[in-house]
Amino acid sequence: MVTKNPYTLLGIGLIVAGICLVPLAHVLLESAPLAAAGVSVVMLGAVSLTLGRTRPRVSPEVSTLLLETGLENISTIVEELGLRAKAIYLPGSVTHGRPQALIPLHSNSSLPAFDRPLPARLIVKYGPRPEDIGLLVTTPGTTSLQMLEAKPGPSAEELQDALTSILEGTLDVADGVRVAVTGNSIAVEVLKPRLDYRDTRYYECLGSPLASIAAGLAAEALGRPVRVEGEERGKGKSVIRLGILA
Repeated sequence: MVTKNPYTLLGIGLIVAGICLVPLAHVLLESAPLAAAGVSVVMLGAVSLTLGRTRPRVSPEVSTLLLETGLENISTIVEELGLRAKAIYLPGSVTHGRPQALIPLHSNSSLPAFDRPLPARLIVKYGPRPEDIGLLVTTPGTTSLQMLEAKPGPSAEELQDALTSILEGTLDVADGVRVAVTGNSIAVEVLKPRLDYRDTRYYECLGSPLASIAAGLAAEALGRPVRVEGEERGKGKSVIRLGILA
């Protein structure tokens, strides 16, 4: 199968050219500088091959397209239903193995104790009262745990390390993360975030993608429901306030 990776194609071309140039320059032309140039070309080819192997299979542009499409679809549902209740991020223990967000259809609905996993459906009944109905949706926080080698612990240091690995390392959408846990509140400070905040109904219910990742990871680490209480955008930073629910 012919690869279309430009780094791999460039690397193969450079290595072949360098291998041909070295004996030609050394034996026929007796030119040390040309032979050295051939060796350098081979080394550049090897570097290019390495870059080709580390290049993601899905380009950042495709990833952005998929994210925008998913967010817009959920946003349309939220807008059409006129939902205003804050989403509740649930750990994978009650959502069939992966953290998801529950958006109550009614703002005055209560949060029951989850003694068994919720049905794997979009529309779920999560409590005994007739109004205890909501949407169980997948968010950026749902897939963020797949970027970690292990589930983080509940301490502020472990949450900070996990968020730093995702936001600063894997996704490269921030320059740093600070986490502080006080009682039933979590403050996440994201330094120099590179994702814009939008004043939409989706962000009002579920929070921004950065807040969604923080809430989903915190819910899974703590094993308890978490809600995005608010976000403050300042100069060079974003402060996300999470509430830990009983």
